Amino acid sequence: MLACLLWLSSCAETDPYKRLDPAPTPRLTVEEAVAAYDSRWPEQFKAVQTVTLDFGPVTRTLVGYLIVQQPGRFRLQGMTEQGIKLFDIVDGGVMGPEVAFAVDEFDRPTLEQIAADIWKVFLQRMDSPAPQEQRGPAWLEYTNSGTELTVKRNHGENVIFRRARLVGADPRVDWVRAARGAELYRANYYEWKEFGPAWVPSVIVLRNRGVQPKGPAYKLTIQITEFTVRDKPWPEKTFELRE
Repeated sequence: MLACLLWLSSCAETDPYKRLDPAPTPRLTVEEAVAAYDSRWPEQFKAVQTVTLDFGPVTRTLVGYLIVQQPGRFRLQGMTEQGIKLFDIVDGGVMGPEVAFAVDEFDRPTLEQIAADIWKVFLQRMDSPAPQEQRGPAWLEYTNSGTELTVKRNHGENVIFRRARLVGADPRVDWVRAARGAELYRANYYEWKEFGPAWVPSVIVLRNRGVQPKGPAYKLTIQITEFTVRDKPWPEKTFELRE
């Protein structure tokens, strides 16, 4: 079961990918910094990506077909490298993913974790909590050393810290970290390149520490091979659960 494999031991911390070149970042207001983070991806796009899961000594590679509609909706189809369909989910950020299709090994907890990782990389925003999170008061802290933007958000008795490093005169997200006491996850954005009118990272590495959702750590490497920006919102039928 893939769900079981995801909870195995941690993987290496180093990545062979190129980071954003160091560059001065102008002094930004909190609102400008938040806007730079929230607009790191286009409003609507589709992407083909090779996704590699590393959990201990085991590695598995999938192909993902992702459609995104900001600020909080996506559809993801997963296939083997040979083109065999594994799952098809739609997530609007309210009740978790709706399942159009899934083979047995992709049970509900596994699909929920996949959806959560897509949120962290492509849809997470600084101006509001993730839909899965309990809503509560929030604090924004911003410093211009680097540049770093920090969000603290209260969840009952817990406080989540989400930090993002912005780089360059046209601020781009270099990395994002989230912690609640211990680090929850870290996402690094590498190998920025042009896909038509968009300049986006073509490699994203997400490390989930296992603190949430309570299991051993794993590493997710997303390599975008095709990326297409759409000028208009996706039609509603894009997110309908049909075979």
